[in-house]
Amino acid sequence: MTQNTSGTSEETRDSATSYFKLDRAEPAAGSTAAEAQSAAGEAATTWDFTATELTASPWGEGFQHGSPPAALIAFLLEAGAQEAGLDPTRGRFARISVDLLGAVPLGALQGRTTVIRPGKRISLLEAIVTDANGRECIRGRGWWLIGSDTTAVERSVAEKIPGPEKGRPATQWLEHWSSGYIDSIDVIQVDLPEKQPGFAQGNAFAYWARSTFPTMAGYIDTPWTQLMKIVDIANGLNPQLLSVQEWTYMNVEMSVNLHRLPVGEWTGIVAEANHGPDGIGTTIARIYDTSGPIGAVTQAIMLAPAS
Repeated sequence: MTQNTSGTSEETRDSATSYFKLDRAEPAAGSTAAEAQSAAGEAATTWDFTATELTASPWGEGFQHGSPPAALIAFLLEAGAQEAGLDPTRGRFARISVDLLGAVPLGALQGRTTVIRPGKRISLLEAIVTDANGRECIRGRGWWLIGSDTTAVERSVAEKIPGPEKGRPATQWLEHWSSGYIDSIDVIQVDLPEKQPGFAQGNAFAYWARSTFPTMAGYIDTPWTQLMKIVDIANGLNPQLLSVQEWTYMNVEMSVNLHRLPVGEWTGIVAEANHGPDGIGTTIARIYDTSGPIGAVTQAIMLAPAS
C-alpha cells in the first residue's frame, strides 16, 4: 500500500452495492459443467463480470485494491469446486494463494477455473482473471481437502485478542489510506500488550475489519469470500513503522491458510512487518474471528523509497 491518490465520491459509493457485478456465466461448449471438469486442466464455466468503484485502490486511479480481486479468486475457486463435484459438506479449501500479476483494472474482467490436480481426497484448483485485452492480471490456487471429525484434538497455538467490541475506530490508520475499497470497510483497532524486551518493535494494535458489501452482486458471501475481502490489508497495518510519505510497501502475492473456517462478519488481524536489507519484506499475520484464531496470512512485500 502507498499513500492515497484516488478518492471515490459519496455518490459513487452510495450507488454501488457490491464489489463486482456478474455480466455472464457461460458453461463450456458441448458439455455439462461436471463433464468439463472431469479431467485435469479443463475449464468449465467462463465468468464475465465488471468491477465497481468499491474496488478502487489507494495507489492510483483506474485500478483495484488487492482485497476485492482476492475475494473474486475465492469466488471463482469455490464455483469451480462446485462444478467439479467437490462436496462442501465433506471438505473445503485449506489454503488459497493469490498472485498479483499486474494492476487489476476497474471495469470488465473475465475469470475461469481449472482443476489442476483432481483427486478423491485432495484436489488443486486454479483460477485466472484476465482484463478486457486478455492480459492475465491475477491468478490464484486453492488446495481442497476432504475433512473428518477431529474435534477431539482441536487446538490453536495463537493467543486470543480483544474483540471488536473492545476497540475503537481506527481513525489514525484510515488517515493513511482512502479509496473506494478502503471507504467501503469498517476498521476497529484494539490495544495489544507491549512486546518483550529484545524483540523488534511490533504492531501496537490488532485490527478488526468487515465489509457489508457482497463480493458478487446476487450472491451471498461464503466464509472464504468474506475473509478474502479483508485480509490483503495486512501489509498496511504498520504505518507507524514506515512513513507512507517516505516509503512504499506493496505486496505482490498473498497466501492464506485456515485451520478453521471463520464465523461471522468480523476478521481480526495481528500483522508483523519484517523488512529485509535488500528492498524485500514479509508480512506475517495471524487471523481471527470473534471466537479465536482461524489461521494465518503471509505476503511478499516490495519495499522502496517513495518517489
